[in-house]
Amino acid sequence: MSIANHLDTSEVALLELEILFTIVATGAWGGFVSYLIKADKKSTKNINKGIMSCLTQVVVSCFTSFLLSAVAIEKNCSFNIVLLAAGLGGVFAGPILKVFGELVKRFLEDYNILKR
Repeated sequence: MSIANHLDTSEVALLELEILFTIVATGAWGGFVSYLIKADKKSTKNINKGIMSCLTQVVVSCFTSFLLSAVAIEKNCSFNIVLLAAGLGGVFAGPILKVFGELVKRFLEDYNILKR
């Protein structure tokens, strides 16, 4: 997903923005699906709390899908696999962030950056 700076046309930048929008939209859809799955287990009578919970889930899912799709792009996966990673990152945002957090914590401890 690199933008070629040496080209005079803006078509490359537009293509990149379309890919980024598609990844974020797929992650948001995954977040909405995740909210619907979780909303079945807990019934909220307050509509404002339900909407805020849904929006929070969508924002976290967009972030996670962006991270997971960046990893897929870095591994030179096809566009379909990148979208699959974005969707899965949206649905499974919580567990994926926990795994990423543990990896970062382990990395920081290995290099003695994080004091024990």
